[in-house]
Amino acid sequence: MERALVTRLYRDEASQQTVMLMEGTQSKERIKVTIPYQKAGILALEAHGLNDRCPLYGMFSQCVGELGAAFGSVVLNCEGPRCTHGAISLSHDGRTSWIGGDVVELVAFAMHTHIPIYISKSDTSESEEDEGQPRAKTMLPSVFVDALEDIFSSESDTDYSSSDPSDR
Repeated sequence: MERALVTRLYRDEASQQTVMLMEGTQSKERIKVTIPYQKAGILALEAHGLNDRCPLYGMFSQCVGELGAAFGSVVLNCEGPRCTHGAISLSHDGRTSWIGGDVVELVAFAMHTHIPIYISKSDTSESEEDEGQPRAKTMLPSVFVDALEDIFSSESDTDYSSSDPSDR
């Protein structure tokens, strides 16, 4: 596992896919992560400080802090050019729990709150072992943790079209 930074977001002309380029801070290895085209705007806006979710991210951080907890880091599990899933750590009373989520949502949150992003390129056997280990339960209200899980696990087939029926 290595800490990584998002260095570039672009559309690959050859494959016509949107790529988030990440670079390992120690190895300087470049990792190309293919992301859904519809979600690229979230990261582009966040990089410029214009993401409309900024107030929501600030509220999350403040609520977690008021509850005596803290966000730790985001870990993305990658297999080749695809990051299959990710999770954000939440610490409370010396215990850590993990909230799974969509890769783009987690990276945008990490960029906004300045928490570290790590890339894990573990093979299937290692990730299966990790899943078998029990995660510590947080003492935060379950309704709050459930809300975070719902927001961070945004479905990749989200309809980004207008919800106003007159626009259709």
